[in-house]
Amino acid sequence: MAQARLHSSPFSARNSPRGRRNDDSPSRQLQWDLERALGQLKLHEIETSKLHAYQKRQQQEDLDAQEAAQAHVHRLELNAATAQHEVVRKQAEAVLHAYIKNEAEERRRREEEAERQRLEEEERRKKAEEEARRRVEAERIAREKRETREREDRARREAEHRENERREAIRQQEKDAAERKQQEDRERANQEAAHKKQQDEEARAATAAAATKAALPTPASTSQLAPGHTQVAASSIEKQHNEYLALHKRLKTFRKEFWASARQNAALKPHVGDMRRELRTCIGKLSDDKKNNKTSTDLVKSTMIKALQELPSAPVPVNDFLPAHLNLGDNGATTVPSLVVYLLSIFSKAVIAAFVGECVVSPKSAEPIGTLIAMVFSMTEFQYARHSTSPADPSGPVPTQSLIPILMCKFHATAPILFGISGSESTAAGKLRLGWRRDIVGDANDGQRAFAPPSKHYDRLTGLGVGYTSIALRNFARAKMQNPWPPTHFWSSLAHIVNTPPKDFQTSHMLLLKNMLENNAIDRFVLFFGAAAVAALRQAVVELPKTLPREMQGRPETKALQIMVEGWKTENHFSLS
Repeated sequence: MAQARLHSSPFSARNSPRGRRNDDSPSRQLQWDLERALGQLKLHEIETSKLHAYQKRQQQEDLDAQEAAQAHVHRLELNAATAQHEVVRKQAEAVLHAYIKNEAEERRRREEEAERQRLEEEERRKKAEEEARRRVEAERIAREKRETREREDRARREAEHRENERREAIRQQEKDAAERKQQEDRERANQEAAHKKQQDEEARAATAAAATKAALPTPASTSQLAPGHTQVAASSIEKQHNEYLALHKRLKTFRKEFWASARQNAALKPHVGDMRRELRTCIGKLSDDKKNNKTSTDLVKSTMIKALQELPSAPVPVNDFLPAHLNLGDNGATTVPSLVVYLLSIFSKAVIAAFVGECVVSPKSAEPIGTLIAMVFSMTEFQYARHSTSPADPSGPVPTQSLIPILMCKFHATAPILFGISGSESTAAGKLRLGWRRDIVGDANDGQRAFAPPSKHYDRLTGLGVGYTSIALRNFARAKMQNPWPPTHFWSSLAHIVNTPPKDFQTSHMLLLKNMLENNAIDRFVLFFGAAAVAALRQAVVELPKTLPREMQGRPETKALQIMVEGWKTENHFSLS
């Protein structure tokens, strides 16, 4: 059918005469015209499509050309920008290199300047040192010349004086001989009387000591603390104090001699140094921790037992390390290993060092130290029977003596006020009597010593006051051992301070008094002595300050004592008014 329509199209009919003859009707002609119009329209559409495709291709080519041109322009701009960036980068590198170079140059210049200044400073220092050496040397030479002249003048004057004395002695020789003989007779009589009095006092002291072993004595009244009264005669106080000082000096010599001999003893040399360090370390570790303190206490005790029983050392008489008034009366028959005495002396030195060191900052740290001291000196192994000639009760307990004087002699040397010794803090002799420490000044080899400044001395007394209380106010009521330093010694020390004449009362007295009564001291004091303690405290902290000179009443130490009394009212509910 398609084939038939193709042949019947206008184009085929127009070219075929047969067709024109056979199909001449109007409808057929219209069909032909329509087909011809459609064919022309189709051709037109084809031509239009070709034209449209050509135009589209031409437009795309134009767009591609434009894009290529634009891309070329962009590449040129990018190349220009890259070139510009490269120029900027090179300029920045040049600036950076210049900056680094300038910094290096500046640093080198500063280092050179610093080195130059250091060399100049070193040169100035050397010149100053050299100048100082020359000045010191010149002063030394001048001083030596001056001293030489003074010695010559002094020697000349002394020679003249001796010559005058010799001539005077020749003139009065016979007269002086007669007077000397009379004086010797008087002195001999006085010495015999004093010796007899001393024997009587020692017998009374031995009797009183034997009586105090069974129970703690309580003062009969507070009159012993009243100013103007004394418990022990002044001569006896001085005598006992001098005995303790002699023991302190003897222990210094003993330590040096023992250490020299121990280094020659192969059996002792490896142990002595370790034991000494253990004692010091144990004291340094004491704290509020009771478990830790027990470890230190056990170690100290085992060290002492080891020195007593396991390590052999030369025996020494116990009497050599007791003051004369505490002599055992056995003519030196009772001995103790020298290693024990050495360790007890080292222990005592460490204890004093702890009191004047840690206890100044923290007074409460004195309590565990006092506990350790009581344990060591109350050990039954260190108790020695006293052979008294006094008519004591033979059925009573045999009085014993501990080795605590090895520690107490250091208190006598550092805080003599506790034992009734007084002196003026404004004089060298008074400071020596008060145990004022002398420190080395300048080169240690020169051996020159000067008194410590007041602040340092008062700090030491602060620690010694609380330390002495921790020793003297220990309760042995439930203990099987004997108290090596009973509370009666605390009463005696308090009485010595309160009985000091107001004109002789120094700042050191006030500091010791205050620190002896701090912390829990008043509770224990009242526990031991009851109503007598309350009266004694009133005499010490209320009445005594009123009798002191106005200057002493205005000192900070006295005011601190008053503040402490007020604290008793608020904190302890303890009033003395």
